[in-house]
Amino acid sequence: MTATSRTYLSALERGRQSPTLDKLEGIANDIGVHPLTLLIYAYTAELSDNEVGAAKARVQRELEELARYDPGSR
Repeated sequence: MTATSRTYLSALERGRQSPTLDKLEGIANDIGVHPLTLLIYAYTAELSDNEVGAAKARVQRELEELARYDPGSR
């Protein structure tokens, strides 16, 4: 991995460190996923399929709501 050391990754896995957004982006790039994918996975890893579906639907709704406040949005 180029984004960070094995020691740092181990500390993340054990919950002794929390990554900055820059580190999260670097880790995501190293494993070939979008940073949001990695973040969503971290939040949903222990949820049931139904709970994951509900979380995805909520995020989609909230993104649509937030877009209303962005004059340059889609």
